[in-house]
Amino acid sequence: MSDTVKTSDESMAMSSRRDECTLSVVFSPDAALVGRRIPLNRSQTLFIGREVAGGLSVNDARMSKQHLLFASVKGGVTCADAGSTNGTFLNGLHPSSNPLGHGDVIRAGDTLFVLSLRDMMGEVQRVVRMVAPTTFPILVQGETGTGKELLARAIHEQSGREGPLVPLNCATLPRELAAAELFGYVRGAFSGATNARPGLFRAAAGGTLFLDEIGDLPLELQPAFLRALEERKVRPVGADQEVAVDARLVAATHVDLEDAVRMNTFRADLLARLAHVVLRLPALRERRSDVLALAREFSPGLRFSANAAEALLLWHWPRNVRELRALVEVAALAKRDEVVNLRDIRDRIPGAAERVQNRRSEPSAPPGERAEASPLLERRERLQALFEAHRGNVSKVAEELGKPRAQVYRWLKALGLDADQFRKG
Repeated sequence: MSDTVKTSDESMAMSSRRDECTLSVVFSPDAALVGRRIPLNRSQTLFIGREVAGGLSVNDARMSKQHLLFASVKGGVTCADAGSTNGTFLNGLHPSSNPLGHGDVIRAGDTLFVLSLRDMMGEVQRVVRMVAPTTFPILVQGETGTGKELLARAIHEQSGREGPLVPLNCATLPRELAAAELFGYVRGAFSGATNARPGLFRAAAGGTLFLDEIGDLPLELQPAFLRALEERKVRPVGADQEVAVDARLVAATHVDLEDAVRMNTFRADLLARLAHVVLRLPALRERRSDVLALAREFSPGLRFSANAAEALLLWHWPRNVRELRALVEVAALAKRDEVVNLRDIRDRIPGAAERVQNRRSEPSAPPGERAEASPLLERRERLQALFEAHRGNVSKVAEELGKPRAQVYRWLKALGLDADQFRKG
């Protein structure tokens, strides 16, 4: 992931490309592990099961002692079943030898993991902490329902500005009243203007003006809007003089403003000014590791079965966080203190629910799909047997294998073993 932070006269862009490769435990009977993030070192193998020496042990009765493993392959990391009783599932299906991708969901027993190659929300929050105390205009991009107004509130709260946050959805702004709403008007400026009004720019004095759906701002109003940003002055409708304003602007859109510029519905100079800082809010399907945490936040007492939780992770969430919140609030009302099962939410997430419901709990993946895992398992078992025979003596194991001690130590580390566990007092 890379950031480009430029001077105050240039734009500040945030992108998400840094490869972080972490495994998040998002659901498990082992409550102590939920929320844990495990870095996957591509030079090592991580074994997971109910009783794993040197790996991740999970208190999950439906897990086998050695259930699955994550291993380095060319191009990334792969997961494989380790001959478990209840099987391992990747995105609702059996895992293959292909490298894992960002947002992949892995199930072992009743424990659910999500693989992340980048922490997209973490990066957004990092940039917010950096730019919130400034007066830079901020443009928030993201699909409908991703929480753009919530982000604007977070920016305002972290800004230290004592004035209010004043929100406006530009899509609801009547074209003929747009200037009056934003810049205010004097008494008698037009029919019905019996009293002067300050407008939203001045209403947000000392605070933040949040304009949602900025792409719907009338084209004829955009030059005056640009001047308000650059000169920090507005001219109320019917007034002869400009008035100074002190409002920090946060704008948001779900449309591509570059396309709007090409279609001549949005001014290029205004976009350049708005894009001083650009934050892209990821879609919920791009941050699957947050889905269940958000569900718990929306309804802290609500509990899901493992099947229901897996289906929530697999759903593509076309309406994003807003859709998740609606599902959770309805489920909480219907179930109260009961566990939410797959059948309770099936109609709202049909594709994902069917994938989980129709899957048979086969003991393991087809042999051909486990080819990558077999040599690793065989190598681990052989090394384990040697260390048991030699009671953890690294020198004797190295001598029997005809390898230097350093090589044996590298194998131990890569296979998740520790020589001390074989030493008997």
